Amino acid sequence: MIANRSGLTRSMTKVPLIVALAFISACTFSPKPAGSGAAGTIGGAAGSGAGGTGGGPPLPGYTSIRIDPPTATVSVQPGSPAMQAYKAFGKKTGGAEEDITAKVNWSVDRPMLVPKIAGGVATTGDSAGGVVAVRATTAVLGASATLVIKFSSTNVATGPGATPALPATPAQPFGGPADTTRAPQLVYPNDGVLLPPNLNGVEVHYRPGSTSNTLFEIAFSNANTDVRVYTRCVTLEDGCVYKPDASVWAQVAETNRGTGSVAVSVRGTDDAGAGVGQSATIKISFSKDDVRGGLYYWTTTLKSILRWDFGSTTQTAAETVVSPADGDGSTCVGCHALSHDGTRMVATLGGQNDGRILLWDVGKKMAMAKPFTQQHSQFESWNSAGTMFVGMYTDNHANHSGPSNLILFDGATALMMGEIDTGGLRADHPDWSRDDQHIVFTSVDTMGSYTDQRPQKSGLAYIERSGTGWSAPMTYVPYVAGKNRYYPAVAPTNDFVVFNESTCPASGSGGDCDADTDPTATLYSMPLPPGTAQPSLLVSANAPGVNDGTNTALTNTYAKWSPFIFQLDEMHKVLWATFSSKRRYGLYKDTGNLYIWMFAVDPGAASGAGDPSYAAFCLPFQALDTSNHIAQWTEQAVPIIP
Repeated sequence: MIANRSGLTRSMTKVPLIVALAFISACTFSPKPAGSGAAGTIGGAAGSGAGGTGGGPPLPGYTSIRIDPPTATVSVQPGSPAMQAYKAFGKKTGGAEEDITAKVNWSVDRPMLVPKIAGGVATTGDSAGGVVAVRATTAVLGASATLVIKFSSTNVATGPGATPALPATPAQPFGGPADTTRAPQLVYPNDGVLLPPNLNGVEVHYRPGSTSNTLFEIAFSNANTDVRVYTRCVTLEDGCVYKPDASVWAQVAETNRGTGSVAVSVRGTDDAGAGVGQSATIKISFSKDDVRGGLYYWTTTLKSILRWDFGSTTQTAAETVVSPADGDGSTCVGCHALSHDGTRMVATLGGQNDGRILLWDVGKKMAMAKPFTQQHSQFESWNSAGTMFVGMYTDNHANHSGPSNLILFDGATALMMGEIDTGGLRADHPDWSRDDQHIVFTSVDTMGSYTDQRPQKSGLAYIERSGTGWSAPMTYVPYVAGKNRYYPAVAPTNDFVVFNESTCPASGSGGDCDADTDPTATLYSMPLPPGTAQPSLLVSANAPGVNDGTNTALTNTYAKWSPFIFQLDEMHKVLWATFSSKRRYGLYKDTGNLYIWMFAVDPGAASGAGDPSYAAFCLPFQALDTSNHIAQWTEQAVPIIP
């Protein structure tokens, strides 16, 4: 079972979990960037022993082998690893089984959890639990068993969480009588969220429940997990914040990587244990794969583009990769798009009514070309090879109206290569699919006077590859009176799109319905090609958090996809996307700033009637004293040459 998008539970498969785990040996995973033939570097759960047969001695004559026991469970806590003995049996045609334990090659798929296995004896680590595939192989045969490692730990906060000093045995006061008036309130993370296991820094926000509570227990629990943290209230606005350190995060995330949901709860009491209040629980879960790639986003305070490398284990703060000094020396560097391999960036200077192009070599941190006076564009998207990008520009039209074509630019010079005829439509916000077969774009009212940054009365259209050219434009999502539809983002699976829809005020479109941080901006999905499908609301991704209350006008806008197709578990895939939103980040003060949020999507459910999205979480590395948006993903954060 795993937490579903509404925070309840759903069956991942009709096969019981323990049976599903038996398929691990047949479910190896070599992830690749979507639309690419190059191998990726994803999969924090995979280990050196993940191969099937072929990793052992010849042992001729055997027709099958098996491992006994097929399933085993051990318990581990810090300082107390466990051992589990296995035997391998081989069978020859017409013969009895023979003990071949000492003759086969033994391995595991998660050496972090089981760092040693020899002679059939598996020795666990003591820092996390989880589900491990134990394998016995010969040159031609293989067998797999499942080792379930239950993990428990008691952790005591340090620093502000231990001031004033905690009791010598902080768990003892929680044996006091239950008192519902002391119940803390969990505020963040959002119920039903799916998290990448390598995203350390996700905070727990809660209100203490009573001024009498001076001691708190934060618990992460399920059948295989019992991790508890004892802490004081570290004040955040009208509540408390707890940020797991690396060891606690690993205890929870690694133990539950790609398995099931974890219940999070908070209890509060005083040092004497006079009464104990228990919060409601929320459910969180973790994907099997680490998230990888580089994320490039624009920040309003610096007027620059910053980068976070999800593959780094040492980065502590986002780094600036392009600033106004890299353009014309003074103008802000805003809207941007990157080649999928992360080597090239196209950015526009000055925003609306400007749109001069800056083509940037990310690794060398220098301009490749500066055709400021020759070429203009406002929103761009690259082809899969990184040899060209598509853009558009209507801000030079009289009255900012009339039709406009899509423009193709050379990826090495940023010079115009030609136009794609849109058949009299006005194009905006193009997004090029990873398989190069479709370009989906915002189709703007040609009669209105709108800048490219702030289009109104829009629907969506698309073109598809036709030989060496492109088809005539086709309606994707039509314009509907009182709505604005914009910012399409083609999923890395190439078969559906996430886009925005805003509801216009009764008085007309105006600034609250112009695709520029509209309060009612909401995320929808739609198959590509659309067929007879209708837009589907991403319920969980759009859902407000505890501190948003009943407010659903959260400015959920400008979604962009991670370029990889990841594994949720051994049998299901998952996609990651980011968007910008003014929703409340837990207990943090409502500044009105846009922050970058991230959410998961089940691609197998994206074409159905159900909600394929999970609850969103705020990326913890971004500064909160500024607006951060226009997040763009690459396959890697290329090293910058000093």
